[in-house]
Amino acid sequence: MVDNEGHSEREESRGAEIQILGTNPNNPEKGRIFVWTKMGWFERLEGQSGDVAFTPIADSEEKLRELLSRDNPNTDLDDLRGKYRKKVSEEFIEQSPSYSDSSEDSSEEFDDDEEQKYHQHD
Repeated sequence: MVDNEGHSEREESRGAEIQILGTNPNNPEKGRIFVWTKMGWFERLEGQSGDVAFTPIADSEEKLRELLSRDNPNTDLDDLRGKYRKKVSEEFIEQSPSYSDSSEDSSEEFDDDEEQKYHQHD
């Protein structure tokens, strides 16, 4: 089921919102597709055999737009909606099952805290 903003229940239940932008909203497969999560921006890449991969590309929308403008100053990003948005969202979730749980910053802090506990007992 999809709410009024086009977000599926599956995305919402993961605890993080996914934003999907493309350079060709009228024909997404002919443009570039980008997915935003709290981990940053990923570009959707499709191989000739139809296999799909998501590669990290930027950590902010500003940086993503800078990268795109270097390739083509006239490129703009638009929200993708409907079936194609749902398809890309599901592909991303399938390939990144722990994206809503991971945070490098929090795990590093935890590791530092654990290390301090061990040194206190020395």
